[in-house]
Order: sequence, then structure tokens, then C-alpha cells
Amino acid sequence: MNRSGGSLSEFQEMIRPPRPLSDLLDPERFAPADGIADRLAREFGKDLNTTQLRKVFNRIKAMDRRLKSYGDEDELGGEIRGEISLLIPELAYAAGRGTIPDGFYSLMKLLLDRNRLRTVGDFRRLVQFLTALLAYHKLYEKYEKKEGE
Repeated sequence: MNRSGGSLSEFQEMIRPPRPLSDLLDPERFAPADGIADRLAREFGKDLNTTQLRKVFNRIKAMDRRLKSYGDEDELGGEIRGEISLLIPELAYAAGRGTIPDGFYSLMKLLLDRNRLRTVGDFRRLVQFLTALLAYHKLYEKYEKKEGE
């Protein structure tokens, strides 16, 4: 992924194989400054509504809290899988209304795919990635506000 754009499409290609997220996403690649999450946050910029991002993140964190007593190797249960499946049409609705960019919607569809979220560990990796994305997005939102003053 390079600085001049294309981060989203390159990242989508990287996670396209139907393998578990814990295999596809390495924190050393997505978490650092100028890592994947940082570059995606810059790429989404103002097009990604912070309120919508926070709403998605809070839903996923609520699921994560319910998985606290499970080990990383445990399979995701049907209830959590059902909630994940229901999140996708909500994201589609937000994309249709323009409150999230189409690129974020397609990214989330890939991340939430049942082939990538097999175990609790895969789900925890999703939470780590979204935490990093939200953090960088918030940072750039702060810079944009200062520039606008």
C-alpha cells in the first residue's frame, strides 16, 4: 500500500482470501502509524461519518464483551454470528443514505464474512483492527477541525 492512494483496494485484496482474520490481519502491519489502519483512516477522511463509525464499533464491542470468557480458539456461536449477519444490512442502509462511504461498506462486508470470522480470536482481531481505525480516524478528524477554524 502506498501513500498516494489505493490503500483500500490493496487492503481488500490482501484480505480477500477466505481465511481467518487472525491469519490475514497482523497487528504489526495495521496498528503502527502509517500502517494499514492509519492509511485507511486518512483515505476515508471526511467521507466516513464518525457517528456511524462509532455506532458500528460500539455494536461490535458489545458482542466482544459477551465473548470475554471464551478462548481465542473457541468457535463463534450462532447468536453472535446472527448479530454479525444483521449488521451487514444496517451497513448497507448507511451506505445507501451516504452516511458511510461505499468503500467502508465493502470493507466491512469482507471483514464480517463468516469465512474470516470463524473463532473468537478472529473476532478479537476484528475488534483490534477497528479500534486502530477508529483511533486514527478520530486523530485526523481533530486535525481537520483545527484547519477549519
